[in-house]
Amino acid sequence: MKKIHIAVLAIVLLLMVSLVFAQKGQETFVTGDVSAVNTPGGVVVQGEQVAVTVPIQGARHMTHKAVAHHTVKANQQAVGAKDTQADNAASLKKGTPKVKVNKTTTETDVYDMRTKNKKGVTDYEVVEKTVTNPQGKQTTEGVVYSAYTPSKAALTNDKKMEVSLAGGVTRFVNKDNQGNRYGAAGLVGGISALRNVNDYLALGVDYTMFHPSHKTHGSGATEVRYDGMYAHDISLAGKLTLNPWDNFRVYLPMGVGMMNARMRTKASGLRTDEDKWGAAFYVGAGMQYDVTCWMFAGVEYRYTYGFISDKDLTPLHKDDNLQFHSLMLRVGMRF
Repeated sequence: MKKIHIAVLAIVLLLMVSLVFAQKGQETFVTGDVSAVNTPGGVVVQGEQVAVTVPIQGARHMTHKAVAHHTVKANQQAVGAKDTQADNAASLKKGTPKVKVNKTTTETDVYDMRTKNKKGVTDYEVVEKTVTNPQGKQTTEGVVYSAYTPSKAALTNDKKMEVSLAGGVTRFVNKDNQGNRYGAAGLVGGISALRNVNDYLALGVDYTMFHPSHKTHGSGATEVRYDGMYAHDISLAGKLTLNPWDNFRVYLPMGVGMMNARMRTKASGLRTDEDKWGAAFYVGAGMQYDVTCWMFAGVEYRYTYGFISDKDLTPLHKDDNLQFHSLMLRVGMRF
């Protein structure tokens, strides 16, 4: 019985010694947020979730290696976290980037049409335009495009001023009391400056000079010579174009103003040189071709009537007012 008690006591003492040595083999190392614990079951590294199991006899040596390895790794992670924090702070300082909005526009040709007339050529095109916003919503609308190419007539009518020169022949209608003409066919010339009121009507001023050739009747003692016949007409002028959208145009010239007429008479024992002012008007007809939108040329007829009696110009009068028929070539420019 005594031997049994001794054996039990020896076992208890052995267990106590084992526990003491086990307590001495357990060590903890802490570095930063990482801790390594040496336990009877092995080395446990807390914070990194890594456990290394080693025999108790080599516990101290293995624990130091695990702690050293995980300490370096923890330090690297701490440095990386600081760098990330710094990058985030720098990004925030730059401000929030603007959001790009993408919008899509699609055009579909529905139909097109061309119209051509004396005013020019017009091209019409109807396009269906669909706009899609970033949220996918679509808006559709029709758009009409047109392109206008003016004709030469349209470009001509777009110019408001014209200046023209005219020259041709004139015939003095009047006769003396013996039935003899005061003059033969002679020269006529003039200049006109007009401004368009609209496509049909232009108004302005006109100057025309008439110079019939001298005329001699009889011979010897009965000879009569009419010489130095001139008439100057200054008028407020008008021009009515009947077809302003054609390149070949027909027009009616007209004007009213004042005329000065002068005539010399030579006969046996008679010498006179008279001139007279009086009212006058003219009407006529003309045709012209638009060579370009700024240049034209044509022919014009005028009948001019002066309220000046021949009795104021010669003693051999018939007491008729002056009349002229003129045919002229006219060339002009528009601007």
